[in-house]
Amino acid sequence: MKVIVTGAGGFVGAAFVASALAAGHDVVAMVRPLGNLQRLTASRVEIVYADMTDASEVKSVMQQHRPDAIVHAAWSGVSDAGRHHRSQITDNMAAILALMDAAAATGVRKFVGIGSQAEYGLLSGRVGETALPAPSSLYGAAKVAVQILAGQLCADAGIDFAWLRLFSTYGPRDNPNWLIPSTVKALLDAKRPRTTEGRQLWDYLFIDDVGDAIRAVVESKQAVGVLNLGSGTPVSIRSIIEQIRDIASPGLPLVFGEIPYKADQIWHMEANIDKLTRLSGFRPNVTLMDGLSRTVAWHTSLRNAP
Repeated sequence: MKVIVTGAGGFVGAAFVASALAAGHDVVAMVRPLGNLQRLTASRVEIVYADMTDASEVKSVMQQHRPDAIVHAAWSGVSDAGRHHRSQITDNMAAILALMDAAAATGVRKFVGIGSQAEYGLLSGRVGETALPAPSSLYGAAKVAVQILAGQLCADAGIDFAWLRLFSTYGPRDNPNWLIPSTVKALLDAKRPRTTEGRQLWDYLFIDDVGDAIRAVVESKQAVGVLNLGSGTPVSIRSIIEQIRDIASPGLPLVFGEIPYKADQIWHMEANIDKLTRLSGFRPNVTLMDGLSRTVAWHTSLRNAP
């Protein structure tokens, strides 16, 4: 199968590329910066540079490569600072319109988009796909809008459509400002991270499992519609920090509660992945301890590199 991947240089996009290549698929990576894809440049992946908001560039790429499927992982405004910026609407809407027009014209059979748990808004427990979206950010609202628009465009063009609402993920090459990598960095420096009491229960999925799950959906004819993507097992933030400490800096005393909770704190974020498992066969393979160990080992290797 030939797959075009947008945002292939990002954390999630690059993970799917690695999984797809390992499974023997042909991959065309549509990128602006190489980002996390640099480690794959010597592999079978074909890299093309394109501006997702430029309809003519996107059309040219699609006509040249004529993929069987598209994985749309590109997104403008993922960082905290950009989640209320109007580019959430302008850039991302322009990108999906250009991509869908080109897909319909070139005979694409399946479209898989990467959504977010932010589409649900302030979560309060185990969430299934039947929960009504109630986003609390422009980022979440834009994701919902693109999901609805892309789904209808796919229906009109006869393209199978899947939308993966991704919960929290982690692993090597993650954004250094997020909770797990910033905690790893502090503890490798033998510094105590400043944290809340850590009573939040969050759903974290290792990045290799994320890539494998997306591939399973691409390969499955039955895996269509909105699908939650997570581990399905919430773990307290306190437990995560303690496990990282035990790996990175054993014995270092921790103090919880130095930072107050946010006014809109999410206490229990858990993905119900029953539908994903039933339709695609995906189940997480990497335990939290194994994933954290691999993450700490990667950060350690960066420090030890010449």
